[in-house]
Parts: sequence; structure tokens; C-alpha cells
Amino acid sequence: MERSNQECPFQIGDCVVFTPNDHAVGWSWSAFDRVKLKPGDKGIITRIEKGRYLYLDDGRGGFHWQCHASCKMG
Repeated sequence: MERSNQECPFQIGDCVVFTPNDHAVGWSWSAFDRVKLKPGDKGIITRIEKGRYLYLDDGRGGFHWQCHASCKMG
């Protein structure tokens, strides 16, 4: 996943799905249980930390916004 200086396109209240690439999965697999987030999980953004790290619903997350894609609930 290429990190860039792009601004986070998401806002609090947006629905996203956690879609890390293979590299991100490799280095963060052991953290998934701790942050209560696994690839494919959907949720509503409730906090954006430092302008780039997304937290969903009940505080799950903390991954860079580029590890997420827009989704539709339901």
C-alpha cells in the first residue's frame, strides 16, 4: 500500500470496509484481535485520529485510512 500525502477522504459517519492489502495483513495480523477489526469488517467511522487513522463504531480500529474502502451498510 503506497502511503501518500493525500488527505483522508472519509468523514465521521461514513461507512467503510476494512480492506488492508497483503503487506498490511502480514505486518498487522497479530493486532487484529487487539483492535477488534479483521479484513472485510464494515463499520461507521466514529473517530479520525491525526487526520489519518480510522476508528469504527465502538472504538475498533486505528488503521490508516488507505486500509479502508467506502461501503454501503445492509
